[in-house]
Amino acid sequence: MGKQLDPQAQALLDVMEAVGAPPLYTLPVAQARAQMHSALCTRGAPLALESVEDLSLPSPHGALALRLYRPRPGTLALALLLHGGGWTLNDIDTHDALCRRIARRSGWLVASLDYRRAPEHRHPAALEDARFAYEWLRESAPRLGARPQSIALVGESSGANTAAALALLLRDRGAPPPVFQALAYPLADVPDRWPSHAERGSGYTLDRPLVRWFTEQYLPPDFDPGEPYRDPYLFPLGAPDLRGLPPALVMTAEFDPLRDEGVAYAERLAAAGVPVEHVHADDQMHGFLLVDRAIMRAGELIDLLADALAARTQG
Repeated sequence: MGKQLDPQAQALLDVMEAVGAPPLYTLPVAQARAQMHSALCTRGAPLALESVEDLSLPSPHGALALRLYRPRPGTLALALLLHGGGWTLNDIDTHDALCRRIARRSGWLVASLDYRRAPEHRHPAALEDARFAYEWLRESAPRLGARPQSIALVGESSGANTAAALALLLRDRGAPPPVFQALAYPLADVPDRWPSHAERGSGYTLDRPLVRWFTEQYLPPDFDPGEPYRDPYLFPLGAPDLRGLPPALVMTAEFDPLRDEGVAYAERLAAAGVPVEHVHADDQMHGFLLVDRAIMRAGELIDLLADALAARTQG
């Protein structure tokens, strides 16, 4: 018997089809952003925390917004969260509910970064901003009530790509590493390189044309399709060596065109001696971390990620 999509996920797809919104890749970028913002931003009272604070980081490329979610008083471990959206869509508001739930469940301080987006800012802009934020958080940890030796990276989709690339970059530069990396359904490789792009590339929340559109927005002008891995921080699965990276949680979904590359990245990490927990949601589709209001199982998977962070808390 073949795998079956969660009935609540299917109901969500049915609602989306009934609404009849045009595909994102057919829209101007500003309109696509507005459509996603309307779909994802939480309505009603948000989950209460000890505090939620908006900061402005003075980066070399201009001010970066960072939202800090504190679940309780005291000195806490800290997670830098990098949102998905194909490096093009979404922001700290679209991921506000997710950050609140992770912070409350894990007991970690969660820092959500509004990095520069494509196509206005192509690779390596998002990675540069993530690295700046990571270093700023380490330096500022004592005054933020955080432990500089207990910082993790959390990313979903394109944000998981950037989180994985940042872990590689920090290792290569000999910088203090994160204690953990949680990568949810990562975009880890060149589009259409894996069978799941054809097998699961239509009828779900993410399809093949949208993956290509996102990648086209993000790729640098000098990208050479004949040498897609020349830059080791563009597609993490193409990195020549994954040894010495932080322990990882890799989450994949069965009904996701990115399924195979996420599975392959988890397998390559394990083969390189990196401690890996691979969670494959065989009844879910891409983006499940953002739909817990509609899909009960999605909430359970968010809590699983938060519990993985909690297990990494260091004295």
